[in-house]
Amino acid sequence: MIARQLVRAAGVWSLAASALALEGRVVLKDGGQPVADAQVSVVGRAGHVPTDAEGRFVLAPPPSAPFEVLVTLPGGRTLAPIRFDSVPAAPWRLEVSWTLEDAITVSEPAAPGIEGTPANGLTLLSGRDVAERQPTNLAQSLENVAGASSVSEGQAAVPALRGLSAGRTLVLLDGARVSSERRVGPSATYNDPAVLEAVEVARGPGAIAYGSDAFGGVVSMRTSRAEPGTPFGGRFDGALGAGTPQQRAALTLTRGFERGGVLVEGHYRNFEDWHSPDGVVPNSGFRDHGFRVRFEHLLAAGLLSLGWQSDAGRDVERPRNNSTTVRFYYPTEDSHRLTLSWERGGVGSFSRVGVSGFFGSYALVTDQDRTPTATTPRSIERADVSADDFHLRGYAQLPLGRARLEAGLDLNGRSDLEALEIREQYDSSGALASRTEFVSIEDARRTDMALYATLEAPVARVLSLSAGVRGDLVATRNQGGFFGDRDTDEGAFSGFAAATLGAPSGLSLTAQVARGFRDPTLSDRYYRGPTGRGFITGNPALEPETSLQLDLALRYSRDGFRAALYAYRYDIEDLVERYQTQADFFFFRNRGEARVRGVEAELQARLPWALSLQATAHLLKGELRDDGTNLDDIPPQTLTLRLGRDFGRAWTWVRLAAYGGLDEPGPTEQARPGYTLVDAAIGARLGKRLELSALGRNLLDEEYLVTPDSRAVPAPGVTGILSLSVRF
Repeated sequence: MIARQLVRAAGVWSLAASALALEGRVVLKDGGQPVADAQVSVVGRAGHVPTDAEGRFVLAPPPSAPFEVLVTLPGGRTLAPIRFDSVPAAPWRLEVSWTLEDAITVSEPAAPGIEGTPANGLTLLSGRDVAERQPTNLAQSLENVAGASSVSEGQAAVPALRGLSAGRTLVLLDGARVSSERRVGPSATYNDPAVLEAVEVARGPGAIAYGSDAFGGVVSMRTSRAEPGTPFGGRFDGALGAGTPQQRAALTLTRGFERGGVLVEGHYRNFEDWHSPDGVVPNSGFRDHGFRVRFEHLLAAGLLSLGWQSDAGRDVERPRNNSTTVRFYYPTEDSHRLTLSWERGGVGSFSRVGVSGFFGSYALVTDQDRTPTATTPRSIERADVSADDFHLRGYAQLPLGRARLEAGLDLNGRSDLEALEIREQYDSSGALASRTEFVSIEDARRTDMALYATLEAPVARVLSLSAGVRGDLVATRNQGGFFGDRDTDEGAFSGFAAATLGAPSGLSLTAQVARGFRDPTLSDRYYRGPTGRGFITGNPALEPETSLQLDLALRYSRDGFRAALYAYRYDIEDLVERYQTQADFFFFRNRGEARVRGVEAELQARLPWALSLQATAHLLKGELRDDGTNLDDIPPQTLTLRLGRDFGRAWTWVRLAAYGGLDEPGPTEQARPGYTLVDAAIGARLGKRLELSALGRNLLDEEYLVTPDSRAVPAPGVTGILSLSVRF
């Protein structure tokens, strides 16, 4: 009887959902043809809903006016936001254009591909915005994002959000995790940002939908896809640089079909040692190459996407202030990734259902090559690490009246992790004299299985409530190696609750509290051996971290003007800390409680004469509560200003970035004075097929340390890059 009543109630609620949710269709302005497999999202709200074969979609809960909508076309390009001052009447026709000129060129307060929480700071960087910056790595792509910073040096730099590094900021590539056994966190070193379609950032708690490595937030890279219905074509991108000498080339070929397409892309990059105001910085170059293939087909039952990506980094160097005596570098970094996804909108009462999977292999070799002296011959200490990764995620969105429920299963992990420590000794003539191997990790694996659910519901015209919960079961196993047979089994719950007053695209205030959980990485627990920084020993007795995260978000948007202010306080219990007992020798331990506090500000404005202004600022403080010790990797106070002008066939921008000094460094850092950088770029579109641009970085030739690390080196001085893009 009870079960029958529950089924009847669910049916009534589902009928109410279709009546109260906002339904619409995405169609082309010219001709009115439906656009299938587009992604529709509301500015200020994380996540998206897909359109079905007839272009239909359902937004639940319905947005409160005024609001703005973002549409991502099947090829991956996100169009400029469309504003609505009132809720449209049914049937709602959302008309879009397929032209390149409609693609956004500045960051927007949205991240449609990320399932975040209501108080997250959301940013979408278009492929054009990234390409105009000509970044070397993912961390450099985020220089204009408030709260984002870079950890480590050179091409080995990794992004961190809100000062939460070392595996506390999640990196995704086409929806799948990027993993590594580097202590500073996943870097995606091998990925060329110039070939990305977009980079999405959600700053703030992300543990509900994504798990234990998203305390600080989520950075999601999205590669391009072939646009349905397009003929065979392609694009060539090339660049040459001085100051940071470089050569880049990327070739993309696409063929669209009526209901899908195929894309093939390959790239090559070569960077030589950069020049600082003091001269050449040794051991600061790298090489990499890779290719990817992506196939998509819109079935009657939804969009099927299949992709393969292989990348190889070679001689990725780690510049240090002792590079003349010991060369730290990665001779090999290989990544192979198979991704598979299926998504469909409008399945029965569900507005969105989908599943994504990933399987990959990863290999990293780290060398410490010590230069021979008059009394000591050459020696090499090497770490050879390899592992397999997997990720499976299923999800569904269900409108419940004016509310929206999302639930999902998240399974991810790493298996067959092996790590060898190799020592090579050479004689005075330079010939190999001896070679010994030690097994650091013989076989280790980690599995995280979780269920999660979130609910968002408006309770008044200008008030909505949100909540979410996640349960994780995390198990690790280590066999043999330095620490012998060990295992852990942890279970934990995460959750959040938030209230938003106002409309996302008007004036709104969100208050949020979240509880997070983070399990240490396999190498934190079981690895012992050389690293890119020195020598490290894990700790099998490490306990998981837990967090209490408080967020406030104040947003305003009107007529081309956007502003946002974020404030947060994160308390982390049982912080996993990397510490050193002597120079370049590191260990792990749990500390009591760490606190990270900060404020962020963002502003975007369209000005007269086709000018655009972007401004960001952040101020952070991180410390251990028990003794007041400052945390490592907390970025200094930062202000960025970017003024751009679009001339139709040409464009230009100037960027000013001011960084405060670091007077109270962390335990493994050094004090660093503040500095100011000026960058500028100019570009021209010659017809529909050719674009040329020139970029200048650090035009004032400012002298500063690339990071506050105690082994840091001077950053690049004046750098010039010429690039071209040819479509055919």
